[in-house]
Amino acid sequence: MFEEIKELIEVLQKLPSIGYKTAEKITFFLISDESDLFKEIINAISNLKNNIIECSNCYSITMRTINPCNICISKERENKICVVSNIKDVIHIEETNSYFGKYHVLKGLINPIENITPEKLTIEKLLKRIEAEKITEVIFALPTTLEGETTINYISKKIKKINDSIILTKLGIGLPAGSELDYADKITIINAIKERKKIT
Repeated sequence: MFEEIKELIEVLQKLPSIGYKTAEKITFFLISDESDLFKEIINAISNLKNNIIECSNCYSITMRTINPCNICISKERENKICVVSNIKDVIHIEETNSYFGKYHVLKGLINPIENITPEKLTIEKLLKRIEAEKITEVIFALPTTLEGETTINYISKKIKKINDSIILTKLGIGLPAGSELDYADKITIINAIKERKKIT
């Protein structure tokens, strides 16, 4: 096999959910494709790497020329923070056009088995934001898993020590146990936000 072909197959396998067969299929498709798709892919990846960066405030994504992101700096947004585990959840919620507060991406969930401790997440930054931005409500949009609940309990206790008047809620009906926003449709997410439950 040509080294160039082998190299691309190996690189593609580093992507999530891409095994050898899928990587091989993509590689040979690109070789035989006579359109400009190859150039389009290269251009799109280049634009992504050159223009998209992590927001310095909420850890979502933003343009390199706008940091903090538009949501963080917007004066129209409510003084609420929706806490999510990853960037994709921000996009899923924004697409519903039903939430008008701010966000905070934890970049994971507390999981001692995998050595993911609170210090490895963006929890301290969240706590500082709650004080600095005069947040009135923190909404937890985390998976209903053991790791998700552990993270919610840990952060909730920290927030209550700072200010016990802040409303703490988590997504309500519509999301079955163990589910993530990734697998929920827009209506389900909208209902989960509307029917959010207060954490006592």
